[in-house]
Amino acid sequence: MKKINELFNDMEKKKLKPLIFLAGICILALIVISVMPEGKKEQSNVSTEPETKTSAAEAEKEDLEGKLTQILSKINGAGDVDVMITFQSSEEIVPAYNSNTTTETTKEQDSSGGERTTTSSTENKTMITSNSNDPVVLKTSEAKIKGVIVVSSGANDQAVKELLYDAVKTSLQISGHQVEIYAK
Repeated sequence: MKKINELFNDMEKKKLKPLIFLAGICILALIVISVMPEGKKEQSNVSTEPETKTSAAEAEKEDLEGKLTQILSKINGAGDVDVMITFQSSEEIVPAYNSNTTTETTKEQDSSGGERTTTSSTENKTMITSNSNDPVVLKTSEAKIKGVIVVSSGANDQAVKELLYDAVKTSLQISGHQVEIYAK
């Protein structure tokens, strides 16, 4: 101990104590990190809004395809059926707004008899929310279907093909040029 006291004066000892403390914390942190399970080291809590919306839209599409596949496969003679639906646009939600419009008109006359009229208007829109801070929805428009392809093992028979064609048009309320039926 005398050798350490001889090597460092009191001022150097005061500077050395925080460095030793910091080194101890770093060593402790390294030990904790090395003991952590592998799965927790790379865990990330990053969540993006577009991904959520996209996956929700994708889930709705798959649900609609699944329902259509299920109902079309029940048609007599249809056999094994696969369905693919493509969308032109996604679902559109129109929220409710409170709107305040203010219009102000100013008329000025100068000394030579000229007249100038100035009109300015401002509009203030505020989205209306419910008690749970969710927006109040005025209207929801369904996603627009671009086209439907149906592949069926029974589509070789023209009568079955026609039944499938009519069932798709009726169930999705789309026109005939948006539907194609193919045989497997």
